Amino acid sequence: MTMMKRSFFFSVLLLLVAVTLAQLTLAPGAAAQSTSDPMTDGILSFRNGEYDEAVSSFEAALEADPQNAEAHFLLARIFWETPLRNVGRAGEELEKAIALEPDNVQYLVASLQQNKADASNFITEKIRESKRRDLARAILELDPDNSFAHEEMGSIYIRDFWRYRNALMYPALTFNEYKYRSSTTIDPMAGYLVDQVNEFDQAQGNEPSEPLNSELIGAVEANYDPNSIFMADEFDVETLKSQGIPVMDLSNRAQKAYDKAIMHLGKALEMDPRQRTVYDHLMEIYALKGEYEEAMSMLSQMYVFFPEDSQLWTYLGYTHYNLGNMDAASKSFETAFKYMTPGEQQAYEGLEHILPREEKKAYEADKLAYASRFWTSKDPRYLTPYNERRMEHYVRLTYADLLYGAPDLDLRGWNTERGAILVRYGPPQGDVVIIPRSTSGVRQGVDPVSGTRSDPTGSVGLALDVGRRGTDMDLAEEANTFNIWDYGEFKFVFEDPFRNGEYRLYSPSASEIADGSLPWANDYTIKAKETFLETPERYEYEAPGRQVELPYMVSSFRGQNGQTDLIVNYGIPITEKLKDGQDVINITASTGTFVVAGNRDMLVERRNVIYGLRTEQIIPFIDTQLWINTVEAEVPPGKHEVSVEFETAGGGTVAVQRREVDVHDFSGDGLSMSDILLAYRIEDTADGKPVIPSDVVRRNLSIQPAPWSVFGVDQPIYLYFEVYNLEMDEDGTSRYDIEATLTPKEDGNAVGRTVGRLLGRDTEGVSVRLPITVPSETDGQFLILSAENQEPGLYLLSVKIRDTVSGDTVDMEQDLFLDEPLSDAQN
Repeated sequence: MTMMKRSFFFSVLLLLVAVTLAQLTLAPGAAAQSTSDPMTDGILSFRNGEYDEAVSSFEAALEADPQNAEAHFLLARIFWETPLRNVGRAGEELEKAIALEPDNVQYLVASLQQNKADASNFITEKIRESKRRDLARAILELDPDNSFAHEEMGSIYIRDFWRYRNALMYPALTFNEYKYRSSTTIDPMAGYLVDQVNEFDQAQGNEPSEPLNSELIGAVEANYDPNSIFMADEFDVETLKSQGIPVMDLSNRAQKAYDKAIMHLGKALEMDPRQRTVYDHLMEIYALKGEYEEAMSMLSQMYVFFPEDSQLWTYLGYTHYNLGNMDAASKSFETAFKYMTPGEQQAYEGLEHILPREEKKAYEADKLAYASRFWTSKDPRYLTPYNERRMEHYVRLTYADLLYGAPDLDLRGWNTERGAILVRYGPPQGDVVIIPRSTSGVRQGVDPVSGTRSDPTGSVGLALDVGRRGTDMDLAEEANTFNIWDYGEFKFVFEDPFRNGEYRLYSPSASEIADGSLPWANDYTIKAKETFLETPERYEYEAPGRQVELPYMVSSFRGQNGQTDLIVNYGIPITEKLKDGQDVINITASTGTFVVAGNRDMLVERRNVIYGLRTEQIIPFIDTQLWINTVEAEVPPGKHEVSVEFETAGGGTVAVQRREVDVHDFSGDGLSMSDILLAYRIEDTADGKPVIPSDVVRRNLSIQPAPWSVFGVDQPIYLYFEVYNLEMDEDGTSRYDIEATLTPKEDGNAVGRTVGRLLGRDTEGVSVRLPITVPSETDGQFLILSAENQEPGLYLLSVKIRDTVSGDTVDMEQDLFLDEPLSDAQN
């Protein structure tokens, strides 16, 4: 994809005249010497870069022999590939050569390459596309194994696959035309479009599409409510469908185009496996179709001939990633960086397309360091040796370049509008092409005034008639198609006014706004900027293997030197039924607990491999049982992201949970308290060691923390907390009161509370009050609450501290869910 068409044309022509040059004995760089043959003089001058002299020699040869096709051909080369570049003159000379020798395959291949030059409008592109198709077919008639012709036919069928793979046509509506709000008339342009479809079908040997008829129009008149569809959003495809608008789905034609493309491109490689651009074409259509196994087979052949091509390795990374071979994908992208140009490396390493605007200044200050922190914070699984989010970024860049790159314009896919959006958000959930509207009722090759076919060749006659008669038809409007990308919460609409595949974000014209188009609803250049600000990028990770929920809770306590002690306690769901006397469940697994700061620095990185789960750490519940474990760390206060991960050996079961937490700052002088640490057991430990490995020890208490706020109604509720900055009296003691309450949430089940009262349960909750006196300004306490008389449901646990010396108060609240009696689970 990175090769320029001009240089490719040079390579082709160089091969075509290789025999002629090989016959010359002049060493490269030696001065050309005049001979009696102007053709030889011209070739010698051409080889030595003396292009003006070469032109004079070939023109002299033509004066002597006007039928000299080779002289015309070499002049075409000079005016195409040298500093004397003159596209018009090159085309004229090549046409003269072909006119003299119409069956010369070399000349036909050269013309094929010339007609690949980028077109400025859709009419020119349509003419060139048709000419390339005719040239390729003519070449294959003369040389059935010609790799260049097979490549061209393959690329043509790729374009057909692009056109039809997700295309919808509304033959009974003039799309995006506000005059149809109160009427329903057939869109004359649809006839032209159906003609296009039929032309493709006939080329494939298929039956043509159904003609437009009065029944179709009647169906529209009966079911179509224009006001409900076009009041604001002109591109609401689902509303169109729900209104019963007849839709012609063209995607079934895509498979035939795909098969033809693969056949021709496969033949091109068979004849010349070093034809580099064929691999790009194959990778493009394999990626579009999602045929990754076929792509891998093709890339194995590409590796033989281009082992140091950076795109080979990005293609391999892309393909491995989509096949789920993450290790291989990571290594492929690493290898690609070894062979990339500096510009490619900058594109793959840069964050310009996905970084929030408020972070760009910090990024510009130190791109390398900031990118490292950025990707670390975005990594969805810290346990793996690779960063899935960063690889997804590489995959999106590769895909964008495959689909939207324009090598002849030296434009990489990620620098196009569609490519940049794909890099931000990935492939859309919905990708639909709407085939166009008409303002003039023009069919291909039909006079817009008389309605008769003015030119059997189609587009040329159409353009001439428009220029001659001065009709007010707008060719750009005639040609426009729309590509709608739907991401659920937002969407983008692109237009292709020149029908050359170079889409841009749609913005209604002044005439459309005057006719009633609402810019706030339909100007996607504006809407795209708003979306970029609100959602700079999107990525949703899906873990492989069986995914399980991994509950965890985070609690903050005052630490040393302004730090905060963070306790992360999590529970791993256990499905195995325990046997009597069983001490260990034979499972090998990896666990990880990670804390990432708001500035994207990694604060905590704890990894552990567990060889067997001790059953004494398992707590049963009604519907599950949890293996409990705890991680302690010191972190600075602030908003951080905590990630807890679990993965069995081999990746069969995976759990990834991540959320933002507010880590409290306890450095102030006022009365404060820690979070409420819920627990299943708290007991004294004289030696300061935990009773079991998963316990956390605070103030000589061994605590088995709860990974979630769920307790059976018959299960004691342990809670631990600490109080800081108590005021001491003149005797050096602190006195404070504790009030702990467990009350039903207001949004609980009123019927359930009524039933609870009938059964003799206390529906007003649980309350505990007690005074505390300690010889210190800090203290740690635990309480045990009994909820045996409470009904199951959602409760609010509140702990309030009142310093009786200073009169200050502080409190903490925690939601808590009471489940059915735990004895039911054990039975």
